[in-house]
Parts: sequence; C-alpha cells; structure tokens
Amino acid sequence: MNYPSSRLVDLDLDCQAALEGTFDQVLLLAAQYGWNRTETAAAFQELAFNRLAQEEEDRLVTLSIEQLSHSKH
Repeated sequence: MNYPSSRLVDLDLDCQAALEGTFDQVLLLAAQYGWNRTETAAAFQELAFNRLAQEEEDRLVTLSIEQLSHSKH
C-alpha cells in the first residue's frame, strides 16, 4: 500500500501509543504479583526475544523443508 508519509507517521504513532498502553497494563498487572518495573521490563524483553527467535527458527525450518521438497522433484 502506498500511504503518504504523514499517514505512515500517524500509523507508527498509533502503534507506539497502543504498545505503550499495553505495556502500562502489563506493568500494573505485574505489580499486583509483586514484580517491579525493572523485572517486568526484563521479562517482557526476554519474551519478545524468545518469540522472535522462535518465529525465525520456524521460518528457517519451513525454508529447509521447501528446499528439500524442491530438490526431490
């Protein structure tokens, strides 16, 4: 899609605002379980890293399977 650059900036800001709102909710929930901001942020970073790493691993496995499939034909 071609958006004017100001539209992209608006979308980025909307996304950032949504993420910040979600993170604030996570901080409040974590505080109810006794976690401080630093612990919560570290756990969130680890979760994000692990999720991205798993998605990349899944992508590489899919590519490998596709390559094996094509090499058999």
